[in-house]
Amino acid sequence: MKNLVTVGLAAVFAAGFVNAQSGIVMVEQVDVVSSDEPEATVDAALVSADVWRGQVRNEDIVFQPQFTIAQYGVSFNVWANYDFSENYAGVNNDIGEIDLSLAYTLPIDLNDVSFDIGVINYQFPANGSNASIPTPSGVGINSESTTELFAAAHWLTFRDYILPSVTLFGDVKEVDGIYVLFDFVVPYQISEYLYVEAGASTGYGDQHYNAFYFPSANAEKGFNDYNFFGTVYYELLDGVTASLNLTYTGLYGGQIKDSAKRVYEGGEKFWGGVNISYDF
Repeated sequence: MKNLVTVGLAAVFAAGFVNAQSGIVMVEQVDVVSSDEPEATVDAALVSADVWRGQVRNEDIVFQPQFTIAQYGVSFNVWANYDFSENYAGVNNDIGEIDLSLAYTLPIDLNDVSFDIGVINYQFPANGSNASIPTPSGVGINSESTTELFAAAHWLTFRDYILPSVTLFGDVKEVDGIYVLFDFVVPYQISEYLYVEAGASTGYGDQHYNAFYFPSANAEKGFNDYNFFGTVYYELLDGVTASLNLTYTGLYGGQIKDSAKRVYEGGEKFWGGVNISYDF
């Protein structure tokens, strides 16, 4: 089993890093180098709810596959969400979202800090029927899409014990807002085949971001969501890993929580999922 740590797996699940995205972004516990050999991973996850940056978009079971290929520090990821039941935007038994991301790990190691930069395009191919959703330009409804640029820093000094990171997302299309994710993960490798981790994350949105995703007449900048998570990984076969994740997602209250209850399918959620990953 590879000695891996995630850059906030559920934080990414919950905060949406390539939805990542809420996808999975991993860094090896070695010096920052770029592999000359291409690496590809296919994941298939069955998740009890679709939750993204505090937004409960579907409170029922969804299917979330993804594919990642990486070489020379560059990675490309395709992530999708399939709604078996109707989500907040009226998508039912269809692909509610497809995210495309391109990322680059900078070939520098600055005092044990690694840096990533990239871009994420969020596509919503299925037209929702819920016309009551009061988002200003309808991202997630009627096949709208949006794009974010991101930059991340990961502190690797104590990576065997704790891995903190901060990621800045800037929407450059529909939302024109900024979201900052702060997270940390505590890894522990029990055996050659069994690995566990736990962590927490929180997200901060500027006024434009919060006004778009949590619409209100008095929307303000501030922290909006927080997450506590744990994940267990077990290597079934060479290159095949199964994992179980449990996450609690909450909102800080006030206008953010009131808006989430009105627009989405709740203001907080305890959720989880099972994932099968194949590396080749």
